[in-house]
Amino acid sequence: MKKRILGLLALIVLALVFAAPAGTTWVKAAEDVMAEYFPKGFEKVKPNKPIIDIDESDTTWISAIIKQNDDVLKLVRDYEECTDEVEFQNDIYDGYYKEFEVKYGILSLDTSAQFDISVDDGEWQYKKSWDKMEHDAYADGFTFYESLGNATTDNTINKTLMDAGPASEGKLLKQAVKNEKFDLKNHTFKVRYRYCIQYELLDDYDAGIQFYFSDWSDTTTFGKTTDQNIEIPDELPAPDISNPKRDLNAKGKWGGFVSILTHFSQEVTDTATAIHLKTGEYEPFLIVVEAAIDDPSEKKFDNEGYMANAVWLSDGQRIVAFDVADTFTDKSRILIRMKLHCDALDKDTKYDYAVDKVTGLKAKKTKTTSITLKWTKVSDAEFYEIYSADNKLLGTSNKNSFTVKRLKAGTAYDFKVRAVVDKVFVGQFSNTLKASTKAKKAK
Repeated sequence: MKKRILGLLALIVLALVFAAPAGTTWVKAAEDVMAEYFPKGFEKVKPNKPIIDIDESDTTWISAIIKQNDDVLKLVRDYEECTDEVEFQNDIYDGYYKEFEVKYGILSLDTSAQFDISVDDGEWQYKKSWDKMEHDAYADGFTFYESLGNATTDNTINKTLMDAGPASEGKLLKQAVKNEKFDLKNHTFKVRYRYCIQYELLDDYDAGIQFYFSDWSDTTTFGKTTDQNIEIPDELPAPDISNPKRDLNAKGKWGGFVSILTHFSQEVTDTATAIHLKTGEYEPFLIVVEAAIDDPSEKKFDNEGYMANAVWLSDGQRIVAFDVADTFTDKSRILIRMKLHCDALDKDTKYDYAVDKVTGLKAKKTKTTSITLKWTKVSDAEFYEIYSADNKLLGTSNKNSFTVKRLKAGTAYDFKVRAVVDKVFVGQFSNTLKASTKAKKAK
């Protein structure tokens, strides 16, 4: 009897599970995307402090420069860069959607910056009603809710924060406008903002937009008093570039178009902002990309590429075009490096290479006619090329080891290794290794 009751209870539980609304599982999945990307809770994410961009000669508009946190940027990029589509169908949606969307049961993910302001040490304007409000650019001349745009390439953006035109007709900033410009000499403004992530549910259209809010950023003050102090460092770190790819056409052929993933440190972007604020220069940095083609010596960089760039240095995949595109083949070996040049500081950063240099090269095993080499793995490397010191190719390896055979006993040899990505892109050679085969034993 007891077993029968337990069996009936199990059937009832199963029935309740399958009778539950279809959206239950998907709502849980939608919550999972936030838990996966923000394990400590999105409400604890602290946005970067806003930087106020003011043209002292014309205060008709006041801009705010904001940079998204890396964890927020990763979520948006993973969503936007997902190109694989899978079929999904329910009572409302029918068709192919991003694999990312179907996995988490979400649709139309978007990120926004929700600004808040205090004027002349008054109260903050934030109200609970803001929590479920869609984009609205201006309220009495103040931008309080603005989309961060396409985060695939932009991680630092400049948004108009205050507009004297609408402000002069509103209530919030009306007293701070004089002669159609903001009177910064006699008024103090405090600004903060927080991130807002929004999406719809694939299985529950009636649920509406889902809103998630981060913590508020630290406050920036401007006007009569200001706490903006962005220092320009003496030395700038080199930009990071990686993951070079050939841009193939529909026929699978490629010319001189290469995409590389770029990343600029906070120190670099802060410096760009500081130069812009202090000098008004809109493009303080020139991104210099150089390529050495079919040159094992790595001493000849006779082909230069220049990437157009604005003051807001942006991370992401970029396309670079080289002049000698017609000479590229699948047998070419291309070494790409990049640096930043700054006219305002009259300085260049060091170079960073698109493919990492092989390190840790050593002789793992030596015999009378062979030497086994081993080295540290390079991220994303497809295979490795092993050379002699005089640039003779000795062989290739899919692993981080290789045995050089047919050597003479009791003889010293020099070796060097480099990594290859996407068939043609190479990194710098490792340091040259000197190793000797064992001598033959005397009979």
